[in-house]
Amino acid sequence: MPWGMKNIVLSVFGSSIMEGRIGADDPMARWYNILYAGLSRRFPEICFSIVNGAVGGESTRECMARFDRDVLAYSPDYLLFMIGGNNHDYTKPERIVGMPELRSLVQELADRLPAKTKPIGIVIGPVIDRYHWATTHPAFAEPLKKSGGLDQMMEPEREFFRDVIRRNHWPSLDLSKLFQNDPERYILASDGIHLSPEGHALFGKEMCRLLEKEIAG
Repeated sequence: MPWGMKNIVLSVFGSSIMEGRIGADDPMARWYNILYAGLSRRFPEICFSIVNGAVGGESTRECMARFDRDVLAYSPDYLLFMIGGNNHDYTKPERIVGMPELRSLVQELADRLPAKTKPIGIVIGPVIDRYHWATTHPAFAEPLKKSGGLDQMMEPEREFFRDVIRRNHWPSLDLSKLFQNDPERYILASDGIHLSPEGHALFGKEMCRLLEKEIAG
């Protein structure tokens, strides 16, 4: 093996699921550290740097307000990003991100990525309604009635993002489909949306599998 390391920068972008602090008491059990370990073992000649630009609780609008500082400034080779999760805050209606705005924000992201950066789309996982606080909050009562539940409220965003991924031929990982056979195994019962330790493990493993193929060519 020749001397000198190749460097690859991975940018992580989105909100709390991508940030990864919830659901894994041991930091090394967070999904992105599982990814890091797997890639480092698979490609010992590459030094991987992960820049975590995800911030828990933020809407897609709020995330994109940080795009220059937290993504573009690092000139990443890959951008691992998720949309949604906090776009329907009926306790603060001014924070709600409707579909026209979401389309515009995702288009902005795609248009502004440098040619060297390959996007990896990550579709948000399932929500277990009976565990999530929003299902008992008065501000959500009417919207949930119209949509048929919190998980169903998020489905149009999932479908929109899947369509964006297909049209742009982006590599992707769909957590909703990945966890669909046993969501209670992979999602925390304490809040109904964040990843359990097993959710982190599977996410990290499958993202590693995806990136191995991309990097190996």
